[in-house]
Amino acid sequence: MVDTRSVIPLESNPAIFTDLANNVGLSPILEFHDVYSLTDEALMAFLPSPIYGIILLFPLTKSYENYRKQEDAKRAGDYHNELLHKVKWFKQTIGNGCGLYALLHILSNLPSDFIIKNLKLDQLLAGIDDNASNISVEEIATLVEQLESSIKLSDNFGQRGQTEAPRAEDPIELHFITFIKGKDNHLYELDGRRNGPIDLGESNSESNILKDPKIAQKVQFYIDNTDEVNKHNFAIMAIGPSAD
Repeated sequence: MVDTRSVIPLESNPAIFTDLANNVGLSPILEFHDVYSLTDEALMAFLPSPIYGIILLFPLTKSYENYRKQEDAKRAGDYHNELLHKVKWFKQTIGNGCGLYALLHILSNLPSDFIIKNLKLDQLLAGIDDNASNISVEEIATLVEQLESSIKLSDNFGQRGQTEAPRAEDPIELHFITFIKGKDNHLYELDGRRNGPIDLGESNSESNILKDPKIAQKVQFYIDNTDEVNKHNFAIMAIGPSAD
């Protein structure tokens, strides 16, 4: 499956992601927060608890692309939603749309109490759950494309932010991915460019995934395996209780 269209990429900005999340149906009791460290206790103390998931923005280097292809080649065949009862994952088919997919990966795996009924996200999830026994990766991807069309991502969110927005068709060398906990209490890395969800193993934290060392270890892996030019091209956001 290839990208059929492109959108203006989202800026890594908690206010933008929170507004977009509210637009599709996230309850206002949760919001996104900047994360400045996964190891410094003093900095982590500023975050609310619990943290349900994080979004990582990282550079797409040649080294990473080689790693991604090698890792996906290890999977025996294509992913066919075999983990759908544990974790929801979406194949990215919208160019530069990784911010939307990262957002949906978090929201779709939150407890259902946080999702407002009959809004865009609830309708997307209902379309998946009602056909969970036989829905394909491609059919779910089409539902996400329809959701994006209703949001009009470029028009309503792409031009927002503190930096000048690129054009939708511009190649972007930064990428958003998500870390969340599935229904099986395993931590998952969710990336629409990969060949399905990546199981990071069972979580040892009851609620706040930032307290699980697997998260910090995996983020540090990405930092350690980029080149010197891109060492500082990382950003992290977390979703947790609203400050208000």
